[in-house]
Amino acid sequence: MSSIRLNTLFVSIGQGLRIAMAMLLLPVASRILGPASFGRYNLATTIMFFTMLADDLGLNMWVTREIAKHKERAQRYFAYAVGLKVVLIPLSLLFVALYLELGSYDRETVEAVWIFSLYALLTSFRDLAVALFRAFEEMEWESLAQSIEKVLTTALGIAVLLTGGGLKGLAWVFVASAAASTLYSLRPLFRRFVRPAMAFSFREFLPMLRGAVVFGISVFLTTIYSRIDMVMLSLMKGPDYWGYYAAAHKLIDLSNVVPTVLMIATFPAMARAATPFADHLNQVFTRGFKWLLLLAIPIVPGVLLLARPVVLGFYGAAYAPSIPALQILGCTAAVLFLNIFTAGAFGATNHQGRLVIIQIGGLVLSASLNWLLIPRYAHVGSSIASLVTESAVLTATLILAFRRIVRLTGLVFIRDGVIAAAVMSLGLLLLRSLPPLPLAGIGAALYFAILFALKTITWQEIWQFKRAK
Repeated sequence: MSSIRLNTLFVSIGQGLRIAMAMLLLPVASRILGPASFGRYNLATTIMFFTMLADDLGLNMWVTREIAKHKERAQRYFAYAVGLKVVLIPLSLLFVALYLELGSYDRETVEAVWIFSLYALLTSFRDLAVALFRAFEEMEWESLAQSIEKVLTTALGIAVLLTGGGLKGLAWVFVASAAASTLYSLRPLFRRFVRPAMAFSFREFLPMLRGAVVFGISVFLTTIYSRIDMVMLSLMKGPDYWGYYAAAHKLIDLSNVVPTVLMIATFPAMARAATPFADHLNQVFTRGFKWLLLLAIPIVPGVLLLARPVVLGFYGAAYAPSIPALQILGCTAAVLFLNIFTAGAFGATNHQGRLVIIQIGGLVLSASLNWLLIPRYAHVGSSIASLVTESAVLTATLILAFRRIVRLTGLVFIRDGVIAAAVMSLGLLLLRSLPPLPLAGIGAALYFAILFALKTITWQEIWQFKRAK
């Protein structure tokens, strides 16, 4: 079995379990906490991503790329990466303190942010182990580590919420689960790849930071322009609006699993074939782009038609204001499918510097739109800002990618995807009286049946994808 196929399988298992656990925890958490506390929970997890980034600065992605190309340097890179992350911990905590000082949040929000910051630091070190698993293309260990965390978080989280633990108790569950996942990761890491070590040398740190910081800036810009909506919403509106937006955003976040799986699985292969316009690079990119686009196209009509029954059934009537936000963010999710994968190609081929320029523009656009739209439209305004920003970034990255990095080897699948989505939409409208879950299944079956009928995808192509190297 090829490495890409194995990588896709193992990452898919881990991410699939993540979706399953989220589908269990989210409705319980949202209903028990209510919109206000659920909004505080989402704000705390948003700040968590920035805390994690401050303790990483792109180091994990850099380690994956460099060890994938130079496996004999794994021990050295690991030791200095651990040392550098330890040095960066005060920077992470300073960021949290400054943000909370500027935000003037209530006590419940402040406590949740600090607890999730501890979770972020634990996860940053766990993800260094994951970076080595990816570099050696043995992603079963990543899948197992993340599965342990998600199962524990869901089981303990539901138990704590049902027994009255509230937001604070749920936050500590995340910390305990991350600690268990980190400890588990150490066993295969030290048995199969490197020895326990930690080294400090500013002479070594500087070149590592120079290589990693471009990844870090890219991830920071991606994170801030995709999450600045929540930050600005928290500063300009009350907690109830955070909860409405969080409810819609959490459902859309689950869809990001698909492009993330494919990007992670193909990243080492694209890194090895990093010559611009190389045949193998074109083939790997085109295959991923085609499948993601065909999966993204039906999301738009599907979410527009199913948003109301999904929100009311999943969260309850208290979250009805989330419906228009979800409809807009469904379109954003389709754009993100291609954004996430294309950004991975930039990083794998050492073109992340150009991507940073585009992302700076995305950040400015997102902040400006949120500033203009939130006062009048609240969480719906944030949704509009997200869609416009991601669409602009995708347009710019694709133009640059096709000029500098890769070429697509065919475009007819775009037309076929639109045709299949139109037929699917008609079927959903005719059968809209059915419950949302079977209706979604029927829509998906109809969509892919049309693609097979048009020979846009074939069983032979699927088999070739499984055998791809």
